[in-house]
Amino acid sequence: MTLGHLCLVGLSALGQLETAFSAADRQGMIEWIYEQQVKPTATNDNAAYCGFRGGSLFGPHEACTYAASNMGNVAATYSAIASLVLLGDDLSRVDRRAVTGALRYLQLDSGTFAPHPGTTESDPRFIFSACAVSALLNDWSGVDCDRAAKYISECVNLDGGLSQASLHESHGGHFYCCVASLQLMGRMDALGDERMRRRTMQWAMMRMNDGYQGRANKPSDVCYSFWVGAGVEILGGHKFVDAEALAAFTAQCESPYGGIGKAPGANPDPLHSALGIVGLTFFYPEFPAMDPALLLPRELVAKLHVRTASGQAI
Repeated sequence: MTLGHLCLVGLSALGQLETAFSAADRQGMIEWIYEQQVKPTATNDNAAYCGFRGGSLFGPHEACTYAASNMGNVAATYSAIASLVLLGDDLSRVDRRAVTGALRYLQLDSGTFAPHPGTTESDPRFIFSACAVSALLNDWSGVDCDRAAKYISECVNLDGGLSQASLHESHGGHFYCCVASLQLMGRMDALGDERMRRRTMQWAMMRMNDGYQGRANKPSDVCYSFWVGAGVEILGGHKFVDAEALAAFTAQCESPYGGIGKAPGANPDPLHSALGIVGLTFFYPEFPAMDPALLLPRELVAKLHVRTASGQAI
């Protein structure tokens, strides 16, 4: 599900999604995505497991005997709904009540989210996924925004960066997930006062060398053109970015076989290809304008009338 989502994002950022596939192919993708939807049973005894699963490797729902692959996952649910939007679907077949209901089971007492029941895994990636799902469905009933914002505020480090949990190392991916979640919830105040926000911006800008690095003392990596770059866009730091250097680094990472790798000479993959291109859309008007908080074209976000949890237009 996520790989398909990234492919659609990359094509969309290039302005090629409409021409890359026929209408029949796009409809086939839509049908496949809906086949991965986990709906409630007659007794609703699987309420915590609803949403979208990550793929069909283990077969149809009724034939799948591997329980871990036959349950909703909040990250896959975000990718599924975003993909449906990109493919032009109206989301009319999404069981909105079941999806938002499952989110309530996945939010932990700490405020963060687990991706699915029965795991110890939890961090801001899944807060973002829950917030993005809620925003795209225009239904925030599954997210306790106060608890989520409090958890994120505890992830702010003294260096201004954001981490997986309190006192963990600041990381570009978690920086994005935290900042985008706060933007979607309308709770940017959780980053602290103006002085602390400036420190967060400073941390992000210090990640830029030729491209962006994800952590201090690490090499540049194309994917952080989005993870860090989109966070910078949300925080209003557009004017501070050396767009020419970013574009030059991305070009160095292009593969002779097509696509973009994480670094010069690296093999290409859908994640780095898509996110590297999206990182450039913030600066070059020949690309479609992309929304940094939802990883979708701004035009689509406007058509959906997406609102934050506090009711503001995104």
